[in-house]
Amino acid sequence: MSTESITNKRLYQEVSDQLTARIASGEFAVGERLPAERKLAASLAVSRATIREAMIALEIAGLVEIRTGSGIFVIADSTAANCSPVDDIGPGPFELIEARMLFESEAAAIAASRISEQELQQLDSVCREMTVLMEAGHSAEDIDHQFHHVIAVATRNSAILSTIDQLWGFRIRMPMWAKLHALISEREGEPGWTLDRHTIVDHRRILNALRARDADAARAAMRMHLDHVKEALLKASELDAIDLSCMQSPGTSGAIR
Repeated sequence: MSTESITNKRLYQEVSDQLTARIASGEFAVGERLPAERKLAASLAVSRATIREAMIALEIAGLVEIRTGSGIFVIADSTAANCSPVDDIGPGPFELIEARMLFESEAAAIAASRISEQELQQLDSVCREMTVLMEAGHSAEDIDHQFHHVIAVATRNSAILSTIDQLWGFRIRMPMWAKLHALISEREGEPGWTLDRHTIVDHRRILNALRARDADAARAAMRMHLDHVKEALLKASELDAIDLSCMQSPGTSGAIR
């Protein structure tokens, strides 16, 4: 089956639809491994991040299974899978990060001139609590949300606050984020895994910029923080690392590449 370039806004859904159709046609049979991430990205003319979102969506839908050290395998066709439709699971994680970069970076810049001393003290308290939780190895997702919510409130703009709360609501509710969060949790403690350290330092940098009433510094600090989050998502969802390990394993001569 030929492939088409992807142009629609929700790219991972278009990729998922094409791969689902190719699985249904038998091009990718049950039990076989899917092509490498880089090859799929090139053939569908999308980013590798979009391929990762699509693969997570297909796994949630029950069509594929990501097996660490083995690859990504088709486990059911679209008629046999007992699953929720891919288009019911919300925006992709990388779409959300892109939107958060747009809104939260500017929100931080606006908040720099409007934030109250009480809110600055609240952010300081949140940073301290987050540091304690992360250093003890506990989840700090709720307190992380609180940090960003306080900054949104400090813009004194109800539309900005509503938008940012909605973006965080997607993050909390969507199955794709839950899957990625689980992958991130598995990576914590590995050599070179720096998300927690980045988060603590980044939040302090944002707070210092807000305390200095420096809009440009606050914007840049928030963007740097979200860049670090994106890097962590990319690292946690690496697919080619799995594909490369498969190439070195015995018994893979019939795999699709």
